[in-house]
Amino acid sequence: MKFFKYLLFFLLIIIIGTAIYIATLPGNYDVKSSKIMKVHASLIFENINDYKNWQHWGPWYEIDSTIVASYPEVTSGVGASYSWTGKEGTGSMKTISVVPNKGLIQQIDFGTGTTPEVYWDITETETGNKVTWGMRGESSFSEKAYWLTQGGIEKNMKPMYDRGLELLEQHLLAEMDKHSFKIIGEVDYGGGFYLYQSISCKIDDVDKHMSEMFKNVINYMDENAIEPSGKPFLLTHNWDSANNTTMFSTGVPVKERIITTDDVLTGFLEPQKTFKTIFYGSYQYSHEAWEAAYKELTEQGFTALETSEPFEVYSVRPTDNPNPAKWVTEIYIPIN
Repeated sequence: MKFFKYLLFFLLIIIIGTAIYIATLPGNYDVKSSKIMKVHASLIFENINDYKNWQHWGPWYEIDSTIVASYPEVTSGVGASYSWTGKEGTGSMKTISVVPNKGLIQQIDFGTGTTPEVYWDITETETGNKVTWGMRGESSFSEKAYWLTQGGIEKNMKPMYDRGLELLEQHLLAEMDKHSFKIIGEVDYGGGFYLYQSISCKIDDVDKHMSEMFKNVINYMDENAIEPSGKPFLLTHNWDSANNTTMFSTGVPVKERIITTDDVLTGFLEPQKTFKTIFYGSYQYSHEAWEAAYKELTEQGFTALETSEPFEVYSVRPTDNPNPAKWVTEIYIPIN
């Protein structure tokens, strides 16, 4: 009997000692991870601000395939929320603070009695936007005891945030890379006056020159209070793939003929019959739409004019939307 008394007494001492040790452990924590992404801040923010997007990159879905998320009417902005169930239990989250394109503060509830803050921070750097995702709060006694048996909250949570940021970047890049086109067919293009600049250059240098030339034309119009009457366009005068050279003009439509006194000139695009295709996506894939357009117009019995100058109209361009998948380019090929 004495042995069992001593054993119980010993176990009691261990239990009390362990409880005292756990109680004295620091409860505050701040676990976070960061990753630099070459993605526009508005695209990052737009994605993390809406809980419905989290299903595309949330790292917990890799761990627990039984997770089912439920969404209320409001899933983005202050007051937004969502909840979930899985093999580890249930939980919920709500957004309590929003700074557009800069960061978020959310409150998460695992049903343990505490509601730590989940936070996001987006900071511009020379190499991209630094995205920080973390969680901070104060553990209860039971939570400290749990994390003690698991090796600590940092050891368990940081890999989750590391993986989450990796998946988020992959998802964003994949979304930005989406592209497609739609064949419209024969249309009459009205033509009209436009202000422009021209250049002959290597095909590889088109994007660099095009950006600067559009800027020059638009600045000239702003300085002289000239209103555009349509979307900017690129008119191709010559395209020599064999020698990697091209000559083109960047233009902006205007209502009437304007006498210019600078290196910005006035041109006139004749009304003409064209074969139209609409391309959606980054310019690096626009050749796919051009090739399909030439093939389709031939199959429909049209012939591209040999002396014609095809052109692109930029309905939605980078200055309108930072997401390449949202860019819209109208392709016009003059035909007989």
